[in-house]
Amino acid sequence: MVPVGIEVQNLKILNNHEKLNFNYMEAFSPTPPEWTNNAIHAYQFCCPNCKSSSREALQVWLNRRSPVMTEDHRRKWQEFYNCHCGNAWWAWSSDRPPTDLSNQKDINPI
Repeated sequence: MVPVGIEVQNLKILNNHEKLNFNYMEAFSPTPPEWTNNAIHAYQFCCPNCKSSSREALQVWLNRRSPVMTEDHRRKWQEFYNCHCGNAWWAWSSDRPPTDLSNQKDINPI
């Protein structure tokens, strides 16, 4: 008898002879992932290659081990992004553009 996997809506139930390989990101891991080694500094808070936003990144890592103090005594750190275009980039957390949360719909209105 040959073990068979069942595919349901793009999800595959694996038999006990197959291994699961998860590619997950640990944004707060103390150890930087290898893809951060080739990251370039983005002076605008987007991918320097394709101009995609940080929200479109495939992976994220925050370098919170070495914060930098600003002139007004606030901390900033490097935010690394692995873009879907294949380039890795980083920017300072203080350069992140503000978000307007008031434009979002409330999915659980009172």
